[in-house]
Amino acid sequence: MSTQLPPSKRVAPHTVAPTTRLLRDSMLHGNPNLYGAIDEFDGNDINDVNTHLSIHATNNYDIIENSDKSSRPPLLYRQWRKIESAVSQLPAIALVTLFHLMVGIPFGVSYFPVGWKSSASAAAAGDDVSTSDGGFVMDGPFPIVGKEALGIRMFLFSTIIGQLTMTYASNFRNCIALQMVENVPFCQSLTYIVIQHQGYGKEALSTLFFLFGLSSLIVGAVFYTLGRLEMGKVLYFFPAHVLVGCIGGIGVFIAKTGLEVTANASFGILLIERIHLLLVVFGFEAGLRVLNHLTKDSSGTSRYPLLSPIYFCLITPVFYLGIWANGKSIETAFNEGYFFPPLDDSGAGGVVSFLAPLWSENTWAIFRVVDFSTISWPAVLESIPTMVALVLFSLIHVPINIPAFAVSTNVDVDMNRELVAHGWSNGIVGLFAGLQNYMAYTQSIIYYKSGGKGRASSLAVAGLTSILFFIGPTVASYMPRAMAGTLLLHCGIDLFLEGVSDSYGKYDYLEYGGIWAITFVMTMFGMEAALLMGAVSALLTYAVQSVTYLSPIRGSMTAATLRSSEWNRSPEAFDVLDSDEHGRVRIKVIQLQGHLFFGNISLFVESVKRIIQSNPAGQLPLIVSSEIVLISD
Repeated sequence: MSTQLPPSKRVAPHTVAPTTRLLRDSMLHGNPNLYGAIDEFDGNDINDVNTHLSIHATNNYDIIENSDKSSRPPLLYRQWRKIESAVSQLPAIALVTLFHLMVGIPFGVSYFPVGWKSSASAAAAGDDVSTSDGGFVMDGPFPIVGKEALGIRMFLFSTIIGQLTMTYASNFRNCIALQMVENVPFCQSLTYIVIQHQGYGKEALSTLFFLFGLSSLIVGAVFYTLGRLEMGKVLYFFPAHVLVGCIGGIGVFIAKTGLEVTANASFGILLIERIHLLLVVFGFEAGLRVLNHLTKDSSGTSRYPLLSPIYFCLITPVFYLGIWANGKSIETAFNEGYFFPPLDDSGAGGVVSFLAPLWSENTWAIFRVVDFSTISWPAVLESIPTMVALVLFSLIHVPINIPAFAVSTNVDVDMNRELVAHGWSNGIVGLFAGLQNYMAYTQSIIYYKSGGKGRASSLAVAGLTSILFFIGPTVASYMPRAMAGTLLLHCGIDLFLEGVSDSYGKYDYLEYGGIWAITFVMTMFGMEAALLMGAVSALLTYAVQSVTYLSPIRGSMTAATLRSSEWNRSPEAFDVLDSDEHGRVRIKVIQLQGHLFFGNISLFVESVKRIIQSNPAGQLPLIVSSEIVLISD
């Protein structure tokens, strides 16, 4: 801040000397005559310079107001830059929207078991299609037209609500929301429970959608509460090996679902009879695995993160090319089961078929299916364990995805604010009986690396996804089953490998055995049994690890043996530390190991007393310090 000049030396803002004005304009606008202006100053002009400096400091607003406006970018140029920035983000917006469709089709047709047959699926199958869970065989008609279309719109609606909420509530400028596709096994488990109580009619569908919405509301409430109370770190205390085991089990389930969706048959003999449909999926999956392996760098990381998304997008045109090369017609391939049946009552082809969903009653079925007068409350009570497992599993994604995405984008975010954002997104979608959503790390990274950023482009993603809400099922009718099956199979295998292969060596033998046990139980007996197995594994691991080091004290010593790293001390400080009366020898350090719990706390107290009393009389420690020692085999 400059010092005010005396009144005799002050100059009015609009009477600045010409040389000073030239210097001022050069400073503001980068005028190339700046140095020439400085050369013009001589001894007589020094007062003008001082006057200008005072004016520049105390009347800055006047200088800006009277600056040369002609040097600003023209209005048309500024608008063009905005348009150019928006156009540069179109590839990212288009890629993410297309990926939403690619993911929405396979997972959308997986929310309901294959045995709950839509009329189109049953006609396409040509045989009885049934699925079983815990001895119950599901084999009945879906109560409304367009089961697969309903599932696709469920996925897209949850994604749209999540995207809109994250746009305004998240700290990230380029995050992408997605329906929580890992919860598909829980959706099918809830379906089995409801159908056993109410059969296959609209009453069962009403209860099922009520459970979907209730689960989302609970997930949202938990997220919001943790964020508001700033308790986000509590999620890290959930046993890691239990979560990894659940991931492995869900991977098996999704891979199995991918095969069933491809063959339109339950896992069994009928699946083997339709091996010709599965061979196409196996071929595409093998090709992607080979490409991923060949494009890894020395650290095992893929050099091309967009390889898998682009590969999935290319499956459909490659499949059509294969049909043409084999001399088959589209009608023949459809009759042989390579395509999904028409998933929507969108009328004839052409433009009308894409606009018809706007006026179709089935388009809005997800908002009208819940009827509180037909809800089976006994089914709701029986579903509580499954919903508890769903909520717990839903909570693990956010504390993993958010820090990872923050590191990838070099953004400092508040975990608690992101939890609140997830609370709002799940709470809103739950009010409409929708499924859970979250910030998807993979899609967000793809969007970020493709140049997507900002609120406008995020809203564009939500807008285009809203268009897919109406026309997505119609588009899906032209997609081969191989695309959906390959994506599901690939995701399932990745999750299984993440659970049981990538975790090898990161956990001790007991924890790793628990991972395999949870994966096996979930595959064979379902989600509730896996939740129980996870609780047993967590308690067993904790007990065994605690009694392994029953004595919580590893050792003790005086501070005289633990020299400080601070060497630059004064002689007086060294005299104090070396003193036998109040120096290092009067500081006792106790090293701890294992866990402190009810089984060894009394032993810990007695051991500390014994260590203190073991010192000679008159040399009891003045300070007792404890520290944790990490134990490794």
